[in-house]
Amino acid sequence: MEKYYPSDADELRPQDQAQVEPLHDIRMIVPSGGVGPLSSGSQFHKVSQGTPIHGLIASSTAPQNMQINAITRAGTINSDGVIITVDEEALLSVSAQTFKVLIMYLSKATEQLPRGDQITAEAIQRNRAVSISLEDYMRACRIRDKKTAREQLNAAIGALYGISLEWEEIEYKKPEGKTRTVRERVSHRMRIIEHTITSENGNPVSGGKAEVWLTYSMAEYLAGAYIMPYPSALLTINTHNNPYSIPIGWKLCALDNVNITNNHPERVGRTTVQTLLRAAKGIPRYETISHKGQIYRLIIERFDRDMRALVEAGVLSSYSYIDNNGNTISPEELGSLSYLEFSALNISYHIQGYPDQAPRLEAKQKRISAAINRAKRAAAKKKAQEEAQTPAEDQESGSD
Repeated sequence: MEKYYPSDADELRPQDQAQVEPLHDIRMIVPSGGVGPLSSGSQFHKVSQGTPIHGLIASSTAPQNMQINAITRAGTINSDGVIITVDEEALLSVSAQTFKVLIMYLSKATEQLPRGDQITAEAIQRNRAVSISLEDYMRACRIRDKKTAREQLNAAIGALYGISLEWEEIEYKKPEGKTRTVRERVSHRMRIIEHTITSENGNPVSGGKAEVWLTYSMAEYLAGAYIMPYPSALLTINTHNNPYSIPIGWKLCALDNVNITNNHPERVGRTTVQTLLRAAKGIPRYETISHKGQIYRLIIERFDRDMRALVEAGVLSSYSYIDNNGNTISPEELGSLSYLEFSALNISYHIQGYPDQAPRLEAKQKRISAAINRAKRAAAKKKAQEEAQTPAEDQESGSD
């Protein structure tokens, strides 16, 4: 069975999907999805993303919420439908900083891995070794002390090496010998990394760089995954002071990306507090602290603190809270809100310097139009063939 790799076409609006339906093969619309070229001075990078990646980033601040297996001592957490398991020896190494390193490796893999028609087993195998230098890590995360940076990078890679993922996802596949794709729910179970190049003392950072080999399954998934732009400023945030900024910032980038891709300009820069609370699993859950009467200190204050950090880092140029009546709620007013009132607020935000996606959308629309025209021509040709055969069939019927 030939596997179908996802693309922007998977995110077509329902009306577009209906028009393309006669094709029965959405791959004819676009070979692979992705972000258009970024300018040389852009502060954004391309990164592959999808169900397991979003689940991982959302769990980045919640290692304390893991359930520990009494026998294996491994920790498990369900994050947005992704079951994340961390080996016992890696549990103490998991931190919010781990996921900065994950994003950097994903970005490198996105640069290297084949896309669309170039995807072959050999190309995936050849490009699944990715490395980042200690210098690049220090620059990206604004760390001055080399020893601290090396320790963080070693710990993060050790943690990623001990993580395995399990999730279900809808995929489109073409059975061998068939022309139509079939939609099916597929279960995945894989590790992120299968091998690290280590120094004599066993640490992954060796010779000023850290090289890892993604598992073949993960590299194959990333090669066909959607791509989104993310701001490099996201990695500069101090995760010790603002641990929720990474998952919240990632979620905001993902929301804008999908809304731009689906041509929903009215939704760009708009979300809800509830959506972002779900995206940052480490923020205390209301049901676990409601009896303490510290909703503002433990939830609202921390949430707004890490939203402000996104502005201070340059990820966002602004954000504001808006109630269902369209009134703006100032940060000072948040303290008077109940949890239900706070979680029901909308958020208006603007990602600073977001790359222009007009060329990407124009190219996508051309592919959609071309696919619709091909479908119409194929339908017209089929109809003409059927009409041409009708007289002969009638004559045969009359001779009986």
